[in-house]
Amino acid sequence: MGALAYYLETEGIPTTQISLIREHTEIIRPPRALWVPFALGRPLGIPGDPAFQRQVLLAAMKLLDLDEGPVLVDFPEDTPDNEPNINGSSLADLACPVNFTTPSKEVSEAEKILAAFAHEMAQFRSWYDLGLERRGYSTTVCFSPDTAAGLLSDFVLGHPVQLPETVASLATALRLAAQDLKAVYFEAVMSRPDFSTTEPTEFADWFWHKTAAGNLLRLVKKMCLSSNDQQLKLTGGMLLVPLDQA
Repeated sequence: MGALAYYLETEGIPTTQISLIREHTEIIRPPRALWVPFALGRPLGIPGDPAFQRQVLLAAMKLLDLDEGPVLVDFPEDTPDNEPNINGSSLADLACPVNFTTPSKEVSEAEKILAAFAHEMAQFRSWYDLGLERRGYSTTVCFSPDTAAGLLSDFVLGHPVQLPETVASLATALRLAAQDLKAVYFEAVMSRPDFSTTEPTEFADWFWHKTAAGNLLRLVKKMCLSSNDQQLKLTGGMLLVPLDQA
């Protein structure tokens, strides 16, 4: 959006925007930007609070009074007490709840889990990318975030699973995809400034009991255990979900 703003301004159209990730905005340096300390995906703060949202919009629009930029202004208020924000949230706040409206057709439990997982991954991807940019490397072993998510989703839906040339079996691919998915979530969490000292045990409890990704891996485990393939049975029984989290 910052790059688009520069293009619009060269055409004589003044722009302003809201920033959720300050580091990105500092690099792009758009003409005018308002940084807000809200949870990722909530640029206007708490849902259902039009008065608070109006304050945010007016603050962003007020930047149009400035003739020159780039300028980056901090929104002067935190969110209300019942709204998670990046400076005072807990790990539980990171799980993005999904409300499913009444579908036009019957939706299976697996499809619901996959829909929640896709939504959650979209929320975490920006934090993962930010951490990758800072470090210059990732602890993932075999798969990119999209590839790992796609492989696990294809398995759950019963679609053909394409294996990398370096992976000999579906069981091994599922184990590596699960491992890399956990790494993606851990790196995303560690990129948030308020979770830089997260303990591994705290992360594990949160991941397995509060996220859609944890639910997805539990489903993969269940499907592996019901398979006639002995490698899948072994993987499901021992290698996907830690025994202390089962």
